[in-house]
Amino acid sequence: MEIEHESAGLSEQMHEALSPLLSLIRTALSMSPGKLGILHTLAIEGRASAARMRQDIGVSQQAILLTTKELEGLGLIERHRDEAVRRKLWFQLTDAGREKLEHEIQLGQRALTQAIGENLSDEELSLIRAALPALKKINTAVRP
Repeated sequence: MEIEHESAGLSEQMHEALSPLLSLIRTALSMSPGKLGILHTLAIEGRASAARMRQDIGVSQQAILLTTKELEGLGLIERHRDEAVRRKLWFQLTDAGREKLEHEIQLGQRALTQAIGENLSDEELSLIRAALPALKKINTAVRP
């Protein structure tokens, strides 16, 4: 029971520490998290159905359909009908979509780089580097 209580306290502290960082990154970006989630899913999967993107991103079917229509209009994704099941649609990134995703990632990284450079000592940087494997392990555990 003590470990559970300790984990709860740690999760509160992590939330307090990470929430402002997420806000910093989101502020630096030019696209919404939902749009970026779609682009990211397509970059990883190669192609994906609306149902798969909904599962990965955790938004409604309607939100996926509206957002994919917008991204398609911007030339960032393409939709294709499944050859075997004509009702099924597949989405995939265009070259412009890949470039946009990379640009957005770079914007977020620049914001973090600036915040790190302006605020952390060498000792604090070492502590964060040491914590990265544990943070990656948590990320792996929560990703589908």
